[in-house]
Amino acid sequence: MQNGARFFAYSTWVIMISLAIIIFTHQFFQFMAESLPIAIFIIAGFGFLYFNLSYAATKRFIKKVPVPTNLHILLGILIFLPPAFWIVIVNLPFSQYDLLLLLFLVLATLTGSIYGNRAGIKARYEYIQKLKEYQKRAEEK
Repeated sequence: MQNGARFFAYSTWVIMISLAIIIFTHQFFQFMAESLPIAIFIIAGFGFLYFNLSYAATKRFIKKVPVPTNLHILLGILIFLPPAFWIVIVNLPFSQYDLLLLLFLVLATLTGSIYGNRAGIKARYEYIQKLKEYQKRAEEK
């Protein structure tokens, strides 16, 4: 694996941030049972956070990858695992809202990884073009 060290670095900070988000915001789970609009708001908020985390991490990782790779899928899984573990194991008793939250988090991290990969590929192309221009200018001097 050419990107072993980079993937290790990205996976560790992604896991830590994902775990920090769920630890500092898990107290909102108790409000989900009060009413459906509150539950929808909380679930959408978690989805928004994890979509953005997945999108940003994947885009940054893919931007400087030397060759195309599918490691963004594993990165998305590593983003999903800490909150899934927390919701299933720590947040007992398990309710219907927790199942809905898990499904929404899967959707959010999956779409974040997919769109982050696309944006990372575009950013990598621009990065390579800038490197080529820089090398061309350096050779002219």
